[in-house]
Amino acid sequence: MSAGVAQANRFYEEVAETKVVWFGIYPDEVLLEFDVSDDNVSFPVWSSKSRIERLKKLNPSLLGNVEARGISWDQFKEYFLPILPEDKKVVGVNLSGKNLTGIDIPASLLVKQVEAFW
Repeated sequence: MSAGVAQANRFYEEVAETKVVWFGIYPDEVLLEFDVSDDNVSFPVWSSKSRIERLKKLNPSLLGNVEARGISWDQFKEYFLPILPEDKKVVGVNLSGKNLTGIDIPASLLVKQVEAFW
């Protein structure tokens, strides 16, 4: 199993337990997103605040100004899923390491995977 898949599985388990999704936001209230292949954009999410804080220390030039914010699972589905159309945006799940590696998946798959743990 790749490290990205293992991190994703950990995300599903932890979010199913805590019912909180963490994301990054810049001081000007712009969401942290990354350009990925095929003109797509990846919206990274994490299962805990400490994961984002650890990445900020590993890569301060990229994430130094990013603030970790949490949102309930229900609010994530209500407010974030509509801005994540599957044709151009994917979700980066528990990206880790200095190079922020992991897997990007469609938001609908993220919901299915998390809720499968209930």
